[in-house]
Amino acid sequence: MTLSLPRFQALSRIPALHAVVLATVWSGAFATPVLAADAAPDRIAEPDAIIVTARKVPESALDVPASLSILTARGLEDERITSFADVTGSVPNVAFSGGIGGQLQGQIAIRGIATLVRNIGVESGVGVYVDGVYVGRPEAYNQELLDIAQVEVLRGPQGTIFGKNTIAGVLTLSSAAPTRDLTGSARVEAGNFGLVRTQATLSGPLAGDALTGRIALGYASRDGFYRHVSGGRDADGLDLFSWRGALAFAPSDRLTVTLRTDGLRDRGTPGFFSATDIGLPGAPGALPPRQIDNNRPNALRRDIAGVSLTAVATLGEMVLTSISAYRQSRYAASLDDDQRQADLLTADLFGDRSELWSQELRLNGKAGDRLNWLAGVYLLDQITHTDRTLAIGMGLGIPGAPQLTTRGRVATRSYAAFGSVDWRLAERLTLSAGLRYTYERKSARFVQDDETGIFAMLDLPDIAFAGRSVDHDVSPTVSLTYAAAPGVRLYGRVARGFKSAAFNVDLAASANGLTAGPEHATTYEGGVKADLLDRRLTLALTRFHTDYADLQVAQITGAGTALSNAGRASIDGFEVEVTARPLDGVRLEGAAGYADAKYDRFAQCAVPLSEGGGASDCAGKALTGAPRFTAHGAAEYAHRTGFGSVTGRVEANHQSSVYFDPTNSERFRGRARTLLNARLSARWTGWTAAVWVENLTDQSYETYRDDRTAMGVLRTTAYGPPRTYGVTVTRQF
Repeated sequence: MTLSLPRFQALSRIPALHAVVLATVWSGAFATPVLAADAAPDRIAEPDAIIVTARKVPESALDVPASLSILTARGLEDERITSFADVTGSVPNVAFSGGIGGQLQGQIAIRGIATLVRNIGVESGVGVYVDGVYVGRPEAYNQELLDIAQVEVLRGPQGTIFGKNTIAGVLTLSSAAPTRDLTGSARVEAGNFGLVRTQATLSGPLAGDALTGRIALGYASRDGFYRHVSGGRDADGLDLFSWRGALAFAPSDRLTVTLRTDGLRDRGTPGFFSATDIGLPGAPGALPPRQIDNNRPNALRRDIAGVSLTAVATLGEMVLTSISAYRQSRYAASLDDDQRQADLLTADLFGDRSELWSQELRLNGKAGDRLNWLAGVYLLDQITHTDRTLAIGMGLGIPGAPQLTTRGRVATRSYAAFGSVDWRLAERLTLSAGLRYTYERKSARFVQDDETGIFAMLDLPDIAFAGRSVDHDVSPTVSLTYAAAPGVRLYGRVARGFKSAAFNVDLAASANGLTAGPEHATTYEGGVKADLLDRRLTLALTRFHTDYADLQVAQITGAGTALSNAGRASIDGFEVEVTARPLDGVRLEGAAGYADAKYDRFAQCAVPLSEGGGASDCAGKALTGAPRFTAHGAAEYAHRTGFGSVTGRVEANHQSSVYFDPTNSERFRGRARTLLNARLSARWTGWTAAVWVENLTDQSYETYRDDRTAMGVLRTTAYGPPRTYGVTVTRQF
């Protein structure tokens, strides 16, 4: 077996994990297959009805009265979804903006609702859960999807069942469970930009059927997408080690206790952004996309770890579930703000650390043949710290490298009680109703210290702040489902979501406006779902309207950050998803989402300094980070051969233009894009080999823009990946 790709010499510097996985794959080429031929994975075969846990109990996706998209393990492989950021490409009305670094400030938009989460006092409106555990801070979102069995994306408020920060929707990731039979896999991937990715899994019994275990390890390395024009180190490179493990103890068929752990060690070279407009006399012109010329290095050390204990006990006709969890994340980063050979800042050092404890107890059961019910309580305790240092360089004409430091701490304690019922009113008609009460208390401390007084002239004054908030909320959900025919469901739903108060624990331009009150969203939606023709045709169509009140808006205005509550916003839209198998071996996919998301009231909207500063009325403007239109299309053909099957797949993902500032300035707009991907794979007993290309046309597109005028940078721009291609080989046993 020979692999030959440009810059594949990176294999010479791979760590031990790469070598182990390579050895496993290589030796397997000459080993007797241990997977029976009739058990070999075959893309032509279609799975049974997909089971989801969108409402915390296993049920068919068809029966969930909500807009839901599912990506199975096979789907993740076929679309080559390797990280959290990749999930959004094929899901309607979902977008991911990188912020200044997708690893740290990922901005997720669902149905037009997005929040710039760049400081510990502001939280995302999208709840991210891994194996039922709330993840917390955004620096913990974007990780390798290692050994993930299924991803579920729920659109719209999910305040009753999930509660914590689910005003826009929920992304839930479920890891693969330990098996009672010995199984395993090894994967090697290589591509341009020196990409090497290896993964290995092993699962099986440890003490008969009562104790089983599973472990997965992964490592990814890649050179940077941002080319350094002066010969320095390219940026946006990968150096990422991930792990995931589980122990399952099942002493009887009525009790299962599972201990899970996962983690990540990131030592890559972040790209952050390019400075595409420097506001200094004689400053060099803008560089082409994905090019930098920084004279001070970008650096990042990011570490994530989590552990959870899940117990599921059957008590007669009831099921008791307990999930106890602890998660922590921390990072330290260094950024050259101008990304050019100009010493505007001699230091921009920033880092956060977070600890989160959570406990959830649920009890669900039945009352007769017509009523299913669920009740639970939830507790969360989270403490986060932030630390930042800025030092001015000679490029701004100020000698002595004066410093500004910020230190902050935010503590959150949340309690909730919730319940829901599904009541079958008639043979085909089901009423679902739920309610959640949440009590959330936050406290914040923040000190911004200008040791020389120089930064005050840049609108970054001395600040000492201590704040506290206590919020109470009741979030109901009501839906009605009608089984119009076998495999066809019509539903209507009303749901409310809530997100507690926020604090501006960041580089602040003023001691005023350091807090924002809680926000609420209420969504009205109706839809149809259908599995037809023996699952050869599946479709989902949803129409929705959202009333969004007191939305929290975080902005970078050029002289620090601003935080405020916009008065109101409204969002109207639809989603459609279709999968068809018109012929054996042929699979067609289509998805589209439309969201007309606008501010209805936003009187004191901060204007970036590069646009004149001050404030304006942003009523009628589009919400930030929210594309109006998203679309996905794919065609796949699988052909049986004498040794297995060969599958070809092409897909296109489209996103319309998006504004990264509520004023909708053209300076801070990301252009529309359509990305084309292709994959050709072969499967035979225990093996899969694939060649792939992504962003086939090498399209250049913006994922984020902001204003840093006070630092001499009038506009930053972050870009998506260029054309990439490679080969993946997987061995299963």
